[in-house]
Amino acid sequence: MCIYPRILLRFVIYTLLLAIGLYGSALAYAHYQAHRAKAMLAEAARVQIGDSEGSVLQLVRRYGGFSWTPDPLGPREDWIDEDEYEYQKNLLSDYKYEIAVSSFGTTSRQTAPKQRLIQAIQDALDIVPSDLRGVLGMRLWGTVVELSIRNGRVQSVSTMTLLEGRDGWLGHEWSLSKDMPHHDMQPRPYLIGAAHLTMGNGGGTAIENFFTPTASQEELAAARNFNTGCLTRIRGCTGLCELAPDALRFLVRHPDAAWNIIPPKCH
Repeated sequence: MCIYPRILLRFVIYTLLLAIGLYGSALAYAHYQAHRAKAMLAEAARVQIGDSEGSVLQLVRRYGGFSWTPDPLGPREDWIDEDEYEYQKNLLSDYKYEIAVSSFGTTSRQTAPKQRLIQAIQDALDIVPSDLRGVLGMRLWGTVVELSIRNGRVQSVSTMTLLEGRDGWLGHEWSLSKDMPHHDMQPRPYLIGAAHLTMGNGGGTAIENFFTPTASQEELAAARNFNTGCLTRIRGCTGLCELAPDALRFLVRHPDAAWNIIPPKCH
């Protein structure tokens, strides 16, 4: 008469142990991927404008990157701002290398990097229950590095990290190039902007950092540093103040570095 309760108890224990094991494996994988993302960003930060294409191939291979050709600018007559057209023509690359690390796998290769990353996150949203991700410490995030090549040399380096915050989506981007990405931007070595994020389950905000090879060490640190703990912490980060404190503190000291951004009041 007692055999069935024992079998049931064993079944429950084995099920719990299996669940704990699976959760432990998933959590370990999430932290491993976060470590890889930080290592990838550190390597990308060492790439300089004018480096040979061969010098970055090891980085591309290490993280399973691929090359793709950007879309052409289109006819000049389709551009309202002809000065911007001429400016963008000088920024065209022959092709780009892209590498990515995320908490949920790889991204599709059929669209632009930002669209690929957003689509991959939205696909993961359909699989992982939203009410469990934060509690389990497995927030969705993805990091992409893009290396633009022209005439066999590195023309620009850019990175983008999108992550699931406590109250919405957050993003951190930095871009190194010889010149600012738009002709009407201030001729400074470092500018800070903001962008709105539109995701499948809500919106968010990203901070954008643009700098040139003439940027100082202080400017480089402010542009590249962000709170990587936001990738895996259970509580989640709230707003840009928590995600990118160095850049926002820089803006307080150098308000003329703002481009298309109203700095939030951080405490």
